Amino acid sequence: MECWVNGGVPSDFKEMGKILGFPEGEIKQFFSKYQTAFFENVGSQFISKELNEYREGYENTRKLKSEGGKKGAKNKKEKQDAERLAQGQPEALPQGRPEGSLSSINSSQVISNQLIDKGVISNSNDAWVRDYENAPDAWSDNYLKASRG
Repeated sequence: MECWVNGGVPSDFKEMGKILGFPEGEIKQFFSKYQTAFFENVGSQFISKELNEYREGYENTRKLKSEGGKKGAKNKKEKQDAERLAQGQPEALPQGRPEGSLSSINSSQVISNQLIDKGVISNSNDAWVRDYENAPDAWSDNYLKASRG
């Protein structure tokens, strides 16, 4: 993790111990030839070439995704602008009050029952009401048995 963030770790075991939070003796004990096989000693640091190559690939992919996202956003904005232009603008703004029968109706003049077509409602509900009325009693023994109550 330290190599990912900083590119490497100090090759001095005392400094490495400070960074990793372990005593120098433990670092020396566990840092064997097997660990050094994955690292290259460059200057005063151990560097993992494999991890650096992976990070470069990751950063390259991230950069390409970022560029693709910006390109997609630009294309989307251009498309939206073209659609707005295709729809056009109104020739003029409306002037004055609207004319017609609705302009003279107040809500205090209309009773809500006047707006309902009762013939449509009664016809559409007839079948439902018949089914409801012909249904077995909701408090029958079957319900009690099914609910175990």
